Amino acid sequence: MGGFKTAHPGWLTLTPPPVSGLGSVPRDEIVVKRPFHRVFSQAGGSTEAFKIGRFPVVDELPKLFREANVLYWASSLLQLTYDFIDHRRATYCPPPFPVPRVRFVQAGLALAFVQGQAPCPIRAAYLLKELIDGGDDAFVKFIHNMDADPLLDELDYGYDLAVFFAFTQHVQYVKTGGLAFISDYQGSTSLLTDPQILTDPDGQDIFGEGNIEVAVTMFEAQHVCNDYCEWVGLEKFQSADSVDETHDT
Repeated sequence: MGGFKTAHPGWLTLTPPPVSGLGSVPRDEIVVKRPFHRVFSQAGGSTEAFKIGRFPVVDELPKLFREANVLYWASSLLQLTYDFIDHRRATYCPPPFPVPRVRFVQAGLALAFVQGQAPCPIRAAYLLKELIDGGDDAFVKFIHNMDADPLLDELDYGYDLAVFFAFTQHVQYVKTGGLAFISDYQGSTSLLTDPQILTDPDGQDIFGEGNIEVAVTMFEAQHVCNDYCEWVGLEKFQSADSVDETHDT
């Protein structure tokens, strides 16, 4: 159970099955997620035990739709990054280091309907996600959504991948004209889940509720270019410190 959703093991069988992707095999192992809110006793405070409360469908469905939409756009932004890398490979010398190949989990919405006549036949909504093998032991948070630097230390498992994700943010920031990039990179070393897309839309959460606008504003000052940035020819940002030093001299 996370801070906003419960997660349960599940199996998905679609008829007819798709050629590939989620549900392409019978009893495909998945994770079933559903948003919740904490229900405390009237006499208790926030530190006491609580019961899990479910949202009305009219509130539950938009929450799950937004999360699925974030996954869709994050997958697109990551593909944009790999297209940029592949173009660089085709027009320039190969990189002197391996380039990680990762992707976001496949996902979809599932609706449970009430049989018979009803004003709203939808009883509940669920977000179905591809299962990441390895469980909690394989789960790593690489970059937080409040900072452009890798969350891991140099000797930590997954640090090299965190550095690569910092590079992908630089590519996405440049390619979108400073409008958006993926954050909250987390998952395994091959499959990612639960991303956020950070943007600065004048106070509106265009993608998800985890948007941190100041992280976009501060990106150029926080981002530290690495070997990936240099290989593809991305220009280094002029940080606030370097601007102050230039003015002092």
